Amino acid sequence: MNKKVILERILSFIITLILSTIILFVLIRLAPGDPVKIFLGTPETSDVSKTNYQERYDALVKELNLDKPIPNQYIAWMKKAVKFDFGNSIYSKQPVVDELKSKLPATLLLTIPAIILQLIVGLSLGIISAINHNKLSDNLIRLFCAFIASIPGFALSLILIYLFAVKLGSYEISPSTSLTRLWLPALTLGVISSPGIIRVVRTSILEELGKPYVGFLISMGAKKIRIIKNVLLNIILPVIAISSTTFANLIGGSVVIENVFSWPGIGKYAMDSILKRDYPIIQGYGFLMVCFVILINVLVDVIYMSFDPTIKSMRLKTNENKNEI
Repeated sequence: MNKKVILERILSFIITLILSTIILFVLIRLAPGDPVKIFLGTPETSDVSKTNYQERYDALVKELNLDKPIPNQYIAWMKKAVKFDFGNSIYSKQPVVDELKSKLPATLLLTIPAIILQLIVGLSLGIISAINHNKLSDNLIRLFCAFIASIPGFALSLILIYLFAVKLGSYEISPSTSLTRLWLPALTLGVISSPGIIRVVRTSILEELGKPYVGFLISMGAKKIRIIKNVLLNIILPVIAISSTTFANLIGGSVVIENVFSWPGIGKYAMDSILKRDYPIIQGYGFLMVCFVILINVLVDVIYMSFDPTIKSMRLKTNENKNEI
């Protein structure tokens, strides 16, 4: 990649980050509920004496910069956020970065098996569906994709919990991160995210099978396995793109699964913080998720331009035309 392309990507990253964090910041501030009152309680129910309540309230408001206009709050927060300083949690008083770091391993432990399962299911069923185009197996797989894509993640989670935990007694819900607790949420997360890969693989294979080189291989008497290998090599880029995107979605989308299964990861921690209006944690979590998604998209773009000569030449030609103008 040349310098201009790299500069374009950096500029795009910065603009997307700023716009995304502005939207995130404003939406959090517009959400109903006063985080300070939620933390302190009302003057009647608070542990703070009534005489000191207003003093304590004002001190917390100032500490969180809530006494300033929203633009000023955002600028002050962003200056620290770019250094990964998100302040301290309202409740635990611990640095937000440290708390998020302590929860991240549990989320990765859940996400990595989920994406492996997603790839196995997506590639296998996508290949089977394409090879048996318009046959019974193809129709059943397409029906499976439609069903999984239409059912909410929490609903499928509750169905599986009822089946395996209540009826079969083979799963136990607890706050631990043991391997015996891992398999069901990982299975749920992997299955929920598989339809996208199945569709991409199926569509890409069908497109490749209609290209001239496949007809040439068939006319030369090539074996079916060789044709499939050639086709699979040509659909690697779309699969990488959808896999990378769904990996980012898995990290962010694990919020629902972690809460249903009481998995102590970063998603459940963020949801608990949202319910308590713990602004520093919500903002820190949102900032990290935005950065992660943007970096994944940039990485996919780099992979495409590195391995696809067509995209690379188009990019270079565009830059040359700009220089001529």
